Amino acid sequence: MKFYIKLILGIALIFLAAVILIHKVTSKDHDDFYNFSLNDTSAVTKILIWDKSPDTVFLSRQKNNLWLVNNSFKARPDAIEVLLETIHRIRLRNFPQKSALPRILKTMATYGKHVDLYIDNKIAKSFTVGTETPDQLGTYMLMDGFETPVATHIPGFNGYLSSRFFIREDLWRTREIWSYKKEIASVEVSYPDSTSFKLIKENNRFNLVGPSGINLNADNMSSQAFMKGIKKVQYEGMIIPTDKAWYKSDSIQSTPPVGIFKVTYIDGNIIEMKIHRVPGGPDWLDSEGKPQRYDPDRYYAFISDGRFVLTQRFGLQHVLKSYRAFLTIE
Repeated sequence: MKFYIKLILGIALIFLAAVILIHKVTSKDHDDFYNFSLNDTSAVTKILIWDKSPDTVFLSRQKNNLWLVNNSFKARPDAIEVLLETIHRIRLRNFPQKSALPRILKTMATYGKHVDLYIDNKIAKSFTVGTETPDQLGTYMLMDGFETPVATHIPGFNGYLSSRFFIREDLWRTREIWSYKKEIASVEVSYPDSTSFKLIKENNRFNLVGPSGINLNADNMSSQAFMKGIKKVQYEGMIIPTDKAWYKSDSIQSTPPVGIFKVTYIDGNIIEMKIHRVPGGPDWLDSEGKPQRYDPDRYYAFISDGRFVLTQRFGLQHVLKSYRAFLTIE
């Protein structure tokens, strides 16, 4: 009798252990299909985002903690920061109604963006980012290996998240005009309808070549501020083939430039920018209420590395200088 009691108890314990194990496994699987976040985003080394267009952007972390876009261009630090913050803070918002799933999946198949998150050379998370929820306060997402999408959000943020997973290379690239990391040897500024000058750095001192090649004493503090300002200059946006201005680039370049800025680095590399006026219109009025011929706040810019961009006068404030700004006060 005791043998049978022990046998029954043993079977019962084995059954109970099996139920607990199955519950743990199924709970883990259940959690995995809506757990899109990573606690330690500093460990993320690569991010691949692509869609069916097929457009692809590949973001890779470098040893100096900078990020590259498609292994070629420096990435915008602010865009990388927002993306990593999103990956860290994203949470489940709710489960969609069963009747809505076919529509959500169909839309996701058409407009979804697939995301692969790598830690070292292994995929840590792989999921598809869909469109926004009807109230635009959530974003549908689908984890690889599962069939049911869920609505996600960032607690405390009112909006959808799909716009943070963009795939246009030009939007990921840094907007710095002179992002080359070598030390600047000289900057030459020319205003075709006015004057020109060249600021040369030699042994932590600055020499100023003014109009007509006249050598002038340069103020050290003003010159240092100018060189630092050059590295921070950014454009408003890159002009690409889908923009109307793209097809006017030849005619724009045929007009006299407002300014030419040539930066030479210590290794001999040169990056030059030419700025041209942007045509005005009925939205740009002068003090008398008449339309202005040119936009007073923006310039088209052509950079020697091939970029065609739109710049703001405010963003160029550290560059639009006269040689008089560097004269020593005696």
